[in-house]
Amino acid sequence: MEPSPAPSALQSAPSIASSSSKAPRILACVLCQHRKIKCDRHFPCANCTKANVKCTPSTPAPARKRRRPNQDLQERLARCEELLKEYATEKPDDATTPPRREQAPLYDDPKPKWRPAGKLVEEDGGVRFIDNFLLGTVYDELRAMRQIVDADEPEETSPESMTPDDHSELILGADSPEQDIEDLWPQAGHVFRLWQVYLDRVNPLTKIIHVPTLQPYLAEAITRSQNVPKGVEALLFSIFCMATIALTPDECQSLLGQSREEALQRYSKGVRLTLLRMNFLKSNDLNTLQALVIYLISLQGRYNRHAAWVLNGIVIRMAQKMGLHRDGELLGLGPFDTEMRRRVWWQIIMVDAKYAMFSGLSHTLLPRNWDTKAPKNVNDADIYPSATEPFQDRDGPTEMIFCLLTYKFAKFMVDNPGLEQMLIAPQTSDALDAPGALSEDQMKGHRNTCEMLGKELIDMLDRWCDPTAGPVHEMAIAMRKFIVDKIQELITPPKLQKEFGGEIRNSKDNAFKIAVATLEHNEQNYLSSKDRGFIWFSLLHFQLDIFLYMTGQLCHRTEGDLVARAWRQVEVVFTFHPELFDISNKTYSTLAIFVLKAWRKREETTFNRTGQYPETPFYVEKLRASMPNDDYKTEPTPPNPYTPSSLNDSQEIDATHYDQFLGGLLDVPQLEWDMFAGAPVNSGSMPAFGMYGLGGAQPEW
Repeated sequence: MEPSPAPSALQSAPSIASSSSKAPRILACVLCQHRKIKCDRHFPCANCTKANVKCTPSTPAPARKRRRPNQDLQERLARCEELLKEYATEKPDDATTPPRREQAPLYDDPKPKWRPAGKLVEEDGGVRFIDNFLLGTVYDELRAMRQIVDADEPEETSPESMTPDDHSELILGADSPEQDIEDLWPQAGHVFRLWQVYLDRVNPLTKIIHVPTLQPYLAEAITRSQNVPKGVEALLFSIFCMATIALTPDECQSLLGQSREEALQRYSKGVRLTLLRMNFLKSNDLNTLQALVIYLISLQGRYNRHAAWVLNGIVIRMAQKMGLHRDGELLGLGPFDTEMRRRVWWQIIMVDAKYAMFSGLSHTLLPRNWDTKAPKNVNDADIYPSATEPFQDRDGPTEMIFCLLTYKFAKFMVDNPGLEQMLIAPQTSDALDAPGALSEDQMKGHRNTCEMLGKELIDMLDRWCDPTAGPVHEMAIAMRKFIVDKIQELITPPKLQKEFGGEIRNSKDNAFKIAVATLEHNEQNYLSSKDRGFIWFSLLHFQLDIFLYMTGQLCHRTEGDLVARAWRQVEVVFTFHPELFDISNKTYSTLAIFVLKAWRKREETTFNRTGQYPETPFYVEKLRASMPNDDYKTEPTPPNPYTPSSLNDSQEIDATHYDQFLGGLLDVPQLEWDMFAGAPVNSGSMPAFGMYGLGGAQPEW
């Protein structure tokens, strides 16, 4: 290679300061820079000569144009410094601070008597809530400064170029970079099927989404268009997940061509990965929040309830960050946004109340100063994004009836946490002297409150419910009966209850009765919802720990009306929950052992009394056949399969005993199972409220 003189090479190379008197800076050649070795800066350099390759001078980066100081930017920066100094020295009683709310508005007060000291600010394509006046002003200044900088030096950003959120995986697990989200989408023909299942079976009981505005995204989602926002994509995955839950295993196999469990794993993974990759913890998008709420509902009954309750706390904080705990009218939002934010917030209240009870807690994580009004009694077709006038309640039936009824009861539970003590109070005569016991005046006040709620529920359904308007109205009517019956039982003096002094003599007996009544309530809900497409909703509220407790008690309780009712519920549970026969699950295997142990005790008692063994039910035969221990395979008799249709011909169940939720008594994975055989149970730790009633059977004082 013929070497060329260095001066000519320097003249051909771009100069950093060609117009100045300074000597140009000589840079290392391209090869030396690439190999990261020292260059002698002669052209050709020694390294290139030795390698017998062409030596190419590197090109320096163009000089960055120096920007003159922006006077407006400097003034705003000085203003921010002043505000921050003022904030740092602010005192609690500073007159410049807007008044703070002292307490939440009354339960029946339709309008708060104050305006919140807060505002919504735009951030990352969404809105964020700020309730500090000074920080809100600082934010306005910073946003204006950012706009000035962006105008001078615009930068293109996209969701793909955003810095990954290193904290989201702590909540939803680690990302799977090798997983393409498009591979998790259902087939084009399955998308509309799942969507229709959601509209028919899930949407009437949740009302989180606005169908007319979300439906156009389905067509774009099928074609995998890039126009579908990430928040909407996560929302659609959560809808597919809930629709799968609403299907029976046979329906899922026929509709999707795969098992229900496989479909749930697929769409659940789609929800999680979509949320992780969009940095959901930083998001202020309502669609993202809707996706999280629907995903939380889908976890019920198939995920650890304590972990789900903790995850719901994150959802509450995200909603609070977006200002959903403040009514949209007071924040100056339009009617449509206000109404949708109300629907999402009240569903969060309902979910949090349920998970709190499932975890054995009587209080929630809701902010104390929330004032979001209840959603209106309107159909989706009645509200639209371009509306300018506030929406008004319809006088007749709408698709919101079930949700409005549950929201009314959820608000009642949140506002009256002490009511639970009335249901779990000790049964002895010295109950009033027990620690934490309610006084007679307190109990009288709670009864008056319950009576008022019962009247409000009846008035609501008389105005807005019509049994001919669809299955959801039939569900609402059934729920009203459950709630009103329980309220009537609650306000009745304890000693007038029919069970007082009979089989219920202490708190242990009362806990057993509440467990039996809870499962009877489940049975009634299974029957009332199975023909309306809503049985998934009832099945989600089955609480395995209550069933485990009851079967454990049957190991030493052998006679009486409560025992007969309990054995009937064992048959009902195994009929509607065939998954309990899977003894590969450690918890289900333990349940099987105690069911068989209790049945053997029942056989011995019956034989000693009558000289004959009772006919073995189908579930005992099936459990005996599946258990590996030969001790459980003795004394087989012809099975007597139980079918749901036979329930209508069986003994009538008193609706006043129904209770949908009775959670938190036991923590299934950590139980000492022998405790069930005879240890006393403290019913005071058993939450007794439920969505369909005010708890289990009425205790006696």
